[in-house]
Amino acid sequence: MASVKVKPRRRLSLDNPPNMSRETPLRMLVFGDSSQDQISLTRSVLGQDVFTRDEVNISATKKNSGVVQERNITLVNAPNLQDNDLPDSILHKELRKAVCFSCPGPHAVVFVVDPFHLTSNTMDILKPMVHYFGECVLKHTLIVLYHERGMRTQSIEDEVKKNKSFRELAEKCSQNYIFFNGEVNWTEGSQTQALLTKVDKMVREHGMFSNMEFKDAEKRIQIEERFIKKSKEKEIRETSKALENQHSGEALASEILRYEEKIQSECREKAELVVADKLGFTVRLVDYAVAVGKGAFVGALLGFAVGYEGMAVGAAVGAGLGAALGGAANAAWSYIYKSFTDAH
Repeated sequence: MASVKVKPRRRLSLDNPPNMSRETPLRMLVFGDSSQDQISLTRSVLGQDVFTRDEVNISATKKNSGVVQERNITLVNAPNLQDNDLPDSILHKELRKAVCFSCPGPHAVVFVVDPFHLTSNTMDILKPMVHYFGECVLKHTLIVLYHERGMRTQSIEDEVKKNKSFRELAEKCSQNYIFFNGEVNWTEGSQTQALLTKVDKMVREHGMFSNMEFKDAEKRIQIEERFIKKSKEKEIRETSKALENQHSGEALASEILRYEEKIQSECREKAELVVADKLGFTVRLVDYAVAVGKGAFVGALLGFAVGYEGMAVGAAVGAGLGAALGGAANAAWSYIYKSFTDAH
């Protein structure tokens, strides 16, 4: 997972959304109608080529971070579903990684499209994401119409608005869309500024996107972080002692802070990977509410064979079983969590 630091571009005035300081990383989960669009937007926003020349197809979830216009920005690119025919098992694994990499939740889900190639199939690309995260994700979705053509944005916008597929897509996403000229952005940074302003506005209106899966993943990541950091205690003590021997005063404080941030980042990234590999249907049963929902769903499927009435009965029985399993597992998880935090 690459991390780049970008020289801040000239920044226009920008109001911070409630509960979001400039130190809080702005997280965006990125999907697109092509890998190239996702790569181009990521490069343009972060200001550096964080993809190698060989990376022309995003087939696995990738996280990149940078400091842009005095803000900490994290872009999590999910696999491009148009360029890759991924088996469901692989797709779900990559989406779980996307969840962990953007925990405790993305401030926006960005859907990158080419304004010159909007078709009736454009909306279909979003369907797996909506199926996985639920319909509520759409109000947190920002359509970014990315291009690098030297045309006036207004003329492009007028043309795109005539496109029926785009109008339907924009309606699904609460009219949250923005045109992004990559060519202009490399010289001015104005397009990134407009993107961040739009995301901030969406956060003020709806908050960041989260659900039980994000919350459960975040709890697990924090616990995993503690285990990883504990395993590094000897290394941390030795490095801290070495820094104390080499520096003093403000220089020492600065070096200690830099080292602590490095350790924190490394532990977090490793914890995200560990938890992403563990997350799955059975793991999500530890949450009571999710257990009820899954139990009802499975019960309904079992009852489907005997008709509509069977589905209703199956859902009720499944919900009860899910609640019992979820309650027991959740109690056990809480005990483990409490025992660990008390011990450390």
